[in-house]
Amino acid sequence: MLLIDIDHSLLFDETTMETIAVPTLLVERVGEEKRFMTMRTHLRLKRLVEKNGLIPFTSRTIEAFRHLELFQIDAKPKWSILENGKILLKDGKPDKRYANWLRQYEEEPSLETVLRYLEEVEQFNWTVYPAEAWEKRINRPHQAILRQEDEATMLDDVFKQMNDSQHG
Repeated sequence: MLLIDIDHSLLFDETTMETIAVPTLLVERVGEEKRFMTMRTHLRLKRLVEKNGLIPFTSRTIEAFRHLELFQIDAKPKWSILENGKILLKDGKPDKRYANWLRQYEEEPSLETVLRYLEEVEQFNWTVYPAEAWEKRINRPHQAILRQEDEATMLDDVFKQMNDSQHG
């Protein structure tokens, strides 16, 4: 499972978009602020989400996360981790089972607790991207992918690895 920090990857501003030589898409608009991603990255993210191979992670609130059309319309992930691990969405809605699990085990919501919960309910192994955004936040066993210029190629590689492990 690729746990991707969307605050530190994938999205770029209008100034950066103008310097990119490949097709891009507008994926978020909040007031005057716009965020973009390459079309190739967008397509790869959709493929990973369709295979339940990606969990977006963000410091955003539910309301701010809903501004990202990619994860609301084009590629709705089964799981999304918001507010740095305080909120877990399942199919776009707060996961009530997670809230009950927190109460049962008398846990505080955090990145570590949400990952432990997901490991219990889905048996995930974690790959994280970009590595430098995770190095001080995640203590669970994981594979880290260093920041890459061509994120679409990295997503292709993750997709291929996932397919190989499912069929091999």
